[in-house]
Amino acid sequence: TSSPNRERERERTQARQQANCRNYSNNNKPIKTLTTRNQQQGNKQAMSDKSLIQKWMQEQTRKKKRGGSSSAVASSLTLCAVGSIACIGILALGIMIYLPMAMKSSSSSSSSQVHHAGGGTTRKNKPQTPNMPDNGLLASSSKSKSSSSSSLATTSPISLTFYTEANCMGVAHTITIADTVQGNYDMCGKKFPNGMDLKDNLKSWKPSGTGEIETHLNCGMDSYWASLFPKIDGCTNFWTWPLTQRVKLKPISYLSSPQPFYPHSRNTTVSDYHIVWSGESSRYMGYQAQANYYGFLISNNDWSGRWTRVMTAGQPDDLASQFPTFYAKRHPYSRRYGPLNKADGIIKWYESVDRPKSEVIVLIDPDNWLTNSVADIAKKVKRGQGLAQAAWYSGSSQLKNLWKIVCKERCNEPVYATAVPYFIHRDDLAVVAPLWRMYTLMLKERTEVDQAFKQQYQGLQIDWGAEMLGWNFACTHAGVHFTVLPRVQVRDVDSPLPKNLEKEVKMIHMGRAWFPKNYAPAEQWRHTEGRNWNYRGVQVWCKCNVTADKIYPWPIPEGTDYQSRITLEYLYKSREKFGVIPDSLLRPRNYHE
Repeated sequence: TSSPNRERERERTQARQQANCRNYSNNNKPIKTLTTRNQQQGNKQAMSDKSLIQKWMQEQTRKKKRGGSSSAVASSLTLCAVGSIACIGILALGIMIYLPMAMKSSSSSSSSQVHHAGGGTTRKNKPQTPNMPDNGLLASSSKSKSSSSSSLATTSPISLTFYTEANCMGVAHTITIADTVQGNYDMCGKKFPNGMDLKDNLKSWKPSGTGEIETHLNCGMDSYWASLFPKIDGCTNFWTWPLTQRVKLKPISYLSSPQPFYPHSRNTTVSDYHIVWSGESSRYMGYQAQANYYGFLISNNDWSGRWTRVMTAGQPDDLASQFPTFYAKRHPYSRRYGPLNKADGIIKWYESVDRPKSEVIVLIDPDNWLTNSVADIAKKVKRGQGLAQAAWYSGSSQLKNLWKIVCKERCNEPVYATAVPYFIHRDDLAVVAPLWRMYTLMLKERTEVDQAFKQQYQGLQIDWGAEMLGWNFACTHAGVHFTVLPRVQVRDVDSPLPKNLEKEVKMIHMGRAWFPKNYAPAEQWRHTEGRNWNYRGVQVWCKCNVTADKIYPWPIPEGTDYQSRITLEYLYKSREKFGVIPDSLLRPRNYHE
């Protein structure tokens, strides 16, 4: 047994060891004091090995950036000569890490310069950012380390090529940031190499590099309305409405930073499934966001699922802090066809640092209001095997014929005629989403120039329903099979749902609501629209009406059918829970804008 004097001497020795470890320096600059692993319990042992090693590596990284890495290992030799296990670990780790790095640094310093015939040099492995003032073109210093480092690691100069013909054919003209004024490039008065006016003869364009390209309506002024992204957009056909006359090249994409109002990227747990829908910030979509989220919360889906509104906009709106929202900047074609936002928003969600983590994604529409948990269906999803509701055109021979015309892969495979809700594996959706947008654009662009084609497939509602068909074709192309389910949702115009099926159906597809004909107060809300459904009762509400976000018939009388009751109940109670949606510049007075 040690004597008291020897114990005190050992404690003093350990204290000196800790002091040396806390205050070792390189260039006479001490690092922060480190905390012992069990200091609160009075343990006199040296510092936590793991904590010390991490702190030491961070310090050496900082010194390496200042050019001091060559003395990193040498300085550690004098760190704790008395014999701390942690210090021995540091010394070994330093030898393994910093000697190879030093050798790599010395060799790369001579090989990373490329000399051009015209004089000057550029970095081979790290493209230089243009020397420009910080006007939004350069990366913000406030970005998170993880997002900024990953974006810089893959950075390449951004450019945009204009073409005189569709599908990126014909005469080409390429611009880079060097051709812009602080990133801005006005197309007015510019020419193609053959002398043709750029603005009047532009038929397609293709972004390249890293970052994003804003499109603006007017020359000489900021009038942003849509964006192109080199990583996800590729060749895009140009349409004269809306007319773009200015572009802005930005080397850093907004997708490389977490969105401040989007909570799910900060969640430490991963849900079993993630429910998502897309829309815009409008009066028409505002009350749907309220009621849709309300349905999610009261249907027990918040136990094991998450919910996201993918909003097409250039910035978060005033509802983003209340309802989990990921905003996706607009694709140029989406003004001509709004449902393109569904595929386009998902692509940008996946491309962002806020990408989904749940293995199962449940795609719904904003007017799909949940009434029961979908956890039992989500559990059945596997890679390559999804589940969905049957589409209204299920069984149509036209679907097979159309697939033969537009298919790019698996042309002999059967097409699953599915509709929302789509239950699909996260990894499958990563493949399907770009194909979904590709086929949607292919169908829509052809209907714009080929009226005979449009008329031939009008039975599939190819004009408005292109995104549904595009989804079916994308899944077939990707080899994702589906189990088609009955009664996942019930539509407002379907026959009133029997009481015994109310627990089986997972959601309604809302649209209209009726009160019983014998309910006299219904007359104050009677609609003249919707006469085809007079047999259902007195129509008192319709999403098609411009007062749909203002007037909610209440209370609900006995005898009201299930679909009408859920619709009016969710409208009223969600407004009661979340409050009146205020007027906003982000929601113009026009109902649908």
